[in-house]
Order: sequence, then C-alpha cells, then structure tokens
Amino acid sequence: LDYVEITGLVKEFNSALQISINRARKVHEGEYDPADYLPVSRFDIDSMYAELLAYIDGMKNPYLKRLCESFFRNDKDFIARFKKSSAAKSVHHGFIGGLLEHTLSVTKLCEYYTGAYPELKKDLLISVAILHDIGKVRELSEFPMNDYTDDGQLLGHIVMGSEMIYEKIKGIEGFPERLASEVRHCILAHHGEYEFGSPKKPALIEAMALNFA
Repeated sequence: LDYVEITGLVKEFNSALQISINRARKVHEGEYDPADYLPVSRFDIDSMYAELLAYIDGMKNPYLKRLCESFFRNDKDFIARFKKSSAAKSVHHGFIGGLLEHTLSVTKLCEYYTGAYPELKKDLLISVAILHDIGKVRELSEFPMNDYTDDGQLLGHIVMGSEMIYEKIKGIEGFPERLASEVRHCILAHHGEYEFGSPKKPALIEAMALNFA
C-alpha cells in the first residue's frame, strides 16, 4: 500500500465535484500517520500499554514478572509489533491496537476473577492473560494487509505463542519447571476445545478462567 499526496483544483461539473490534478507524488514514511487512513482503536494506545505494564509491576512472583517483562519491557521489536497488531483478521478487534485492547480487556476480567475466586493463583492467571495471544504478532501480517502469514496458516498463534514463551523461559535462570508447564498449558488451552483450535483442554482452574475470559 502506497500513500500518495495529490494537489489540484476542485471544480463542479454537471452538479458533481471533480478534481483537476496538478501534482501527485508518493509520500515517504514519516510524512503521514497510518492511523489517519487505517482502522485504529478508539482508545489511546500508549495509555492502554501503561495499564498493561501496571499489571506486570504488581506481580509478586519474580519468575512470572521477569517472563512478562522479557516481552513487554525488554523486547523492543516485540513491543512495537504488539502495539500495532490486531487481535484478529476480522472476527474481533481487527484494527491497529486491537491486540492490545483485547489483551487488556482479558487481563481486567481475569483480575476480577481472582477477587471473586481466591483459590485462583493470581500472578499465574494475570501473566497468562497478558501473554495468551502474543503469537498473533507472528500469525498476522502488519497493516494494511492484516492477513495470515505462512506460519500463521501452518502453526497458528497458540502454538507460536507457546514457543515464544518457552524461548524466553529458557533465558530466565531457575525458572521452575512446574510453573513453566502451567504457563504453557494455559496458553495451549485458552480456546477451550479442540474444535476451537486448542491442542489441549483446560486442566487447571487458571486455564479454565482464561478460557472463560
């Protein structure tokens, strides 16, 4: 998709407006804001991201906190892509900032669950809520295409997200194996049923809560 600047004179002919073009040129990145021409979240992206970071800052489990920070504070390429990504091609939140808006919404709902059901492990549920759809930054191409990538078609965001998380976990010294399995299980099971794309069904209450969110 190219952005073009056109200058000319608007005239009326046969009761209809028409433009007599004097000049047309392709504009370069930095000369325009794509959000002016593409669907974008109605909420401020930086404000939503700050809210998401506040949930990470509030975590008490050091391993889960470091895992989330490895994506959302330390991985600049991931951060830039996450802020711009949609949550889906068209089903829901199919716009710039849609993935962030959806993730924040799920995280808020999961926080509510932890207040209503104290048996839930709060940091585990909040962390997997934040991480559950990170694979979508690789499943879908950037706008204006917002279409499935080859890996998106072949693997899907659930598998890719689990792989991305495992790679980060390997870089965190002493990360408990059991906790790593619980995190990855919640990601793999968050669609709830095989026919909805999950390779595993929820076997933890946190995975079930994430699926309901």
